[in-house]
Amino acid sequence: MNIIEITNAYDSAEEARSDWTLASDPDVQAIAGRASRRASTSYGLTLEPDDAYQEALLAIATMPRRANEAYAKGPGALYQWVGQRLRDKLLTEVKHRSKQVSYEANLDALGEAE
Repeated sequence: MNIIEITNAYDSAEEARSDWTLASDPDVQAIAGRASRRASTSYGLTLEPDDAYQEALLAIATMPRRANEAYAKGPGALYQWVGQRLRDKLLTEVKHRSKQVSYEANLDALGEAE
């Protein structure tokens, strides 16, 4: 049996398939900026504008085929696509956070159990 070592230049699978070409385009960055400002306005208590912008660029880079398809349809389609990705990510995070129980609630539950 011949064992070979395979080296990987990436730290994660997302890095391996990321394509930053579209995300580097100034027009696309402007669209991502507008979409992130709208998302942070809509979800202001849970989403900062800078975080939303970074998430928008990450979505474009990690899903390059879908982002390119949306951009090929026009800037408005990419704007809507980015906004949907931001909303989906935010709603997923909020859903997970809502399942967390606070420290105080855990203390109260332990006190009632005794």
